[in-house]
This record gives sequence, structure tokens and C-alpha cells, in this order.
Amino acid sequence: MEVEKLGDEAVEVLSHYLRVNTTNPPGNEAAGASFLGDVLHDHGLEYRLLEAAPGRSSLLARLRGSGEGKPLIFLNHIDVVPAEAEGWQVAPFSGEVSDGFVWGRGALDMKGMGVMQLMAFIAVAREGLPLRRDLVFLAVADEEAGGYAGAKMLLEKYPEELEADLVINEGGYALTDLVPGKPFFMVACAEKYGLWLRLLQRGQGGHGSMPTGKGALELMVRALARFLERKRPLRINPVMQAFFARLAEFWEILGPYREDGKLETLMRVIEENHLDAVPALNAVLRDTASLNVLHAGNKINVIPDRAEAFLDCRLLPETEAPEFLDFVREALSGEGLEIDHFQDMERSPSSPWESEAYRTLEETILECYPDAVVSPFMLSGLSDSRFFRARGVPCYGIIPARLGLSDLPRIHGADERISVQDVREGVVFLRALALSICA
Repeated sequence: MEVEKLGDEAVEVLSHYLRVNTTNPPGNEAAGASFLGDVLHDHGLEYRLLEAAPGRSSLLARLRGSGEGKPLIFLNHIDVVPAEAEGWQVAPFSGEVSDGFVWGRGALDMKGMGVMQLMAFIAVAREGLPLRRDLVFLAVADEEAGGYAGAKMLLEKYPEELEADLVINEGGYALTDLVPGKPFFMVACAEKYGLWLRLLQRGQGGHGSMPTGKGALELMVRALARFLERKRPLRINPVMQAFFARLAEFWEILGPYREDGKLETLMRVIEENHLDAVPALNAVLRDTASLNVLHAGNKINVIPDRAEAFLDCRLLPETEAPEFLDFVREALSGEGLEIDHFQDMERSPSSPWESEAYRTLEETILECYPDAVVSPFMLSGLSDSRFFRARGVPCYGIIPARLGLSDLPRIHGADERISVQDVREGVVFLRALALSICA
């Protein structure tokens, strides 16, 4: 079958794509966009490169439909986060294919999905069927740094070209250890939003032989320890209620919620069974803050008079940023401490999970993965979907890769990889989805 051959080709294409270093910063997405363009050209398909700045290009390709509906966009991003070779079994930009996996930075986030979408796009083009709506392949720059030189810029500069009825993007995966023997496909219908904070602590400098307890680093460490010990309250929004309702069909401990469907019952069950102790669940049940950068001092015998820290805060859609900032200020209260929210990533509405588009997506998943369970979910991270959702376009995030919970740290971590089987079957799935919506 032609699509199966393209699935095999997708593995080879992904291996080469992972060798193109598009670490952001600085991005260098133009090299990745050119690589994808060469693949399209080899299959006789046209594309456009859209440049935000030198070296920062996105790629757009389109299969024309009759215009009966607005386009379906296959959205993916070209850039990846940094990777250090230490801790990896293979070189992070080798694209090595071994042990049934394709290894490399971006395999899961999200060059693997980008290649699946690309080969599905080519498969639809080869079949030559009349389409009711355009099918658009859109590979963008800068997602890992907020999307401002990628999806956001493109929507502002080319709004008519990016009109759509539906966007399929990154988001959930198919977890293999939530329900025994069944991949649990989590479809991201919503996502948290980001608030990045810079903390500046001033203190009393001096000689390291005469500590005063008032050095900037000591003051900041104490303030941060107080703050990180405090948890935000548990909050379960409608999309996560729907997720737990689906999970309750298989988890006995959720039986009380399955029986009465009450939010207070679900809250009690989660707390009594410490489900929020699982990092992946905690991240979608409360606001979080991660201390990821700390700078202070430059000499071992000098007490620094200045310390700087950066917090990556991810807020539930229902949380108001000013209220969260008040919580931070109160928890961090201390002399000489300044708090600056230097990047506020706008929140967006959720996409409906009781809609024709979602039903079509669910039906296609079950057609291609007959043993699957499908559920709406909220993404704990950020994606470019928020820019489209803000314009009223439904976006669903699903990468058809079957992962265990122990695999999730590979995303942005060492030994990122995707199975060869998932790449091949993902092309088949996305081709079927495109035809269900466009043909």
C-alpha cells in the first residue's frame, strides 16, 4: 500500500531531519524549513518559505480544495530545545535508528509529528482525490521560545492564508500504563498558560570569612525555600473532569466519582489516594512554579550582594495572573526582593470535546488503533494552539506515540526517542484523518 511505503520513508526522513540542529535559541529554523521543502519538492509539491528574520523561516504547503469549508491545518514546529550530549545513549543530533526507535532531540517534541504530518500530506496529494477543503501543512519557527517569531507572527501577517476550521497540533500522547492493555490517547483540548518571573534579591556583600546572614544568596535561598514549600490549591476544570470521567471507567479507585459524577467526590478521591503526587497529574490540577535558573556570585570568598532567579510558572486557565502574583509576593516577602514578570504568555479558551470535529478525530483514532481509549485532556505546557484558539479556531493536540509515564521525562530530557512503529502507523492515522475531514 502506498501509504505504508510513505510510512517507511517517514522513518528515514525523520532520521535525517533530526540531524538538522534547530536548537532555539538561536533557532536556525531556515535549515529545517529548507529540509522539509526539499522533501516536498522531491514529491513534486510546491511550498512557501515565510521568514520572520534571517535564519528564522517557517514553511507552508497547501493542497487546494473546493472551498466548501475552511482548511484543516497540520501544525508543527521546527525548533527544538537544547541538548547536551552528557546523559544520552546516542549523540542527541545523530538521528540514530536502533532498537526499534528513532533517537534524537525533537523526536517527540515535535519533529516526529512534523514528519508524520508531512508524509500524510504527501499521501493525500498522491491519491489525487477531490477535497472539500484545503489541507495545509504548516511548519513554524520559534515555538520553544513562545511562538512570537513563528505562529503568532504568521497569524498577524497572513491572517487570510491561515484561516481554518480545524488545527491538529502537538499535545497529548497515547499513554500505555493508565489502562492495562489499552493505549490511552489524550487529546489536548486546552492548555495552561505561562508566566515567567525574574526575581532580584539585593543583600549585604562582604568577605566570605565573615558571614552575616544578610548576603543576597542566603536571603534568596530562604525566600525560595518558603515559596516552594507552598502548594497552590487543587482545582479541576471541566476538561479534566471529562478526563477523569473517562478514566473512571477503568480505575476502581475512581468508582465513587463514576457513580455520582460530583466534583466534590472527585476532589476527595484524588486527595485520599494522593493522585496529585504523580507529577503529570499534579501539573494539570494546580498552578505550578519551577525554579530553573539561579545566578549569584563569581568568587568563592566573596559574599554576593546580588542574586537572580527565574521561575517558570504555569497557570490553570481559570487562574487570574494578578491573583497568582499576589500569592507569589506574599510567599516570597522579604527585604530587598524585587519580582518582575518579564514574559506573560496569554491564555486561550478550550476547544470543544463535544463537537463533530472531535468525534471525527476520536473515530479515526479508534479505526486506526482499535484497542485505544480516547479522552480529552489539558496540556500542562504551552503550544502554538493558543494563538489559533484565541481566534476561535478549534485545535486538538495529539501525537500518536505510545509512551509509558517513565518516557515523559525524555521530552526536553535525555534519550528522546520515538518508536519506528509509531512513526509508520502515525502516517496512516494522519492520512485517514485528513481524508475524513477534507475529502
